[in-house]
Amino acid sequence: MNRPSFQSIDIWAEWEKDILMILVEALPSLCNVNDMTNDENDITVQLYKIILTVRYNKQKITFGNIVLQTQNQPVNALCVSENESSLRKKPDLLWVFNDENADTPEKSQRYFTIECKCLSTTADDKNYVEKGISRFILNDWGYGRNEKSAAMIGYIKDINSNVHLCRVVEHSKKHNYPEILEYVCENKHVYRYTQTFETREFEPRNFTLHHLWTHIDDHFKK
Repeated sequence: MNRPSFQSIDIWAEWEKDILMILVEALPSLCNVNDMTNDENDITVQLYKIILTVRYNKQKITFGNIVLQTQNQPVNALCVSENESSLRKKPDLLWVFNDENADTPEKSQRYFTIECKCLSTTADDKNYVEKGISRFILNDWGYGRNEKSAAMIGYIKDINSNVHLCRVVEHSKKHNYPEILEYVCENKHVYRYTQTFETREFEPRNFTLHHLWTHIDDHFKK
């Protein structure tokens, strides 16, 4: 008897919804971390711990495994080669799930990829696109490979979020990337945007990148 296919049971949409819900709740708590430094990696370590706490408090302890700064995982079938350059890359967070509805072994483990960037300077805004968004588009990075969506986190350290958004949009347009659209967020401390791609260098070509930004500038004023 064949297992139900992923096409008939869209479990990914349910995972995506819950992941974004947990991230939206977790992000504002970064301002309450006393021992956090200004370093992007340290901020992400603190976010990782907060995510675990939120997941635990919501009684979603079995809701996937969250892995910090690990390499991209193989996604192809046995005896099918992988992109070696992509395998060496390390997204900031991977949210890993077992898919009981998978119709092949290589599809039984699924990955929601999260990349995190600071937003403080004009250089940061450029990097958000060229060393962030582009990693979900270029084959040699392959973030979000074989999945329909992923997320980027923005840590706003100082100026108004609209200034950063304008700069990020400008750099995104230079790469002919799709428009970044505002998404109404239920949490006033989190800015949500979405970006829908119709083509990239690997499958699936149709892909949604969620952007979640939060201010952490208050932390460094303490």
